[in-house]
Amino acid sequence: MRRAAIPPFRTLDPALAAAERLLAGPGLSTVLDALPDERAAAARLNALLASLGAGPRLRGGAGGWRVVLVDGAGEEGDLVTAAGGVVALVAVAGWSRFKRCERCDTPFVDRTNGRTRRWCAGHRPNR
Repeated sequence: MRRAAIPPFRTLDPALAAAERLLAGPGLSTVLDALPDERAAAARLNALLASLGAGPRLRGGAGGWRVVLVDGAGEEGDLVTAAGGVVALVAVAGWSRFKRCERCDTPFVDRTNGRTRRWCAGHRPNR
């Protein structure tokens, strides 16, 4: 049995990578700016998806079938992919995995098992 959205989030990795790249830019940043008000963040995320004309599609590939979100033109652009990853993660893990760096306030996705990450990629201590 496959489980979605448990660390290491393999099924969501492409979408969450796109989300992390775009969290500080227009679109997704307004969603996170609403937190900790989860209802307001959800409303902003839904409005973003509606503005993109986002809808689900089933796509096949070497790894099997997967659900993707596409924009009004039927394309998997970065923003619609990222927003879809945010939707999927929030649906199974809540909003607590979206954080801001303690040093620079840059938003990021915490994909650690214990939700312990405190810094963006630029400020993470070397391991």
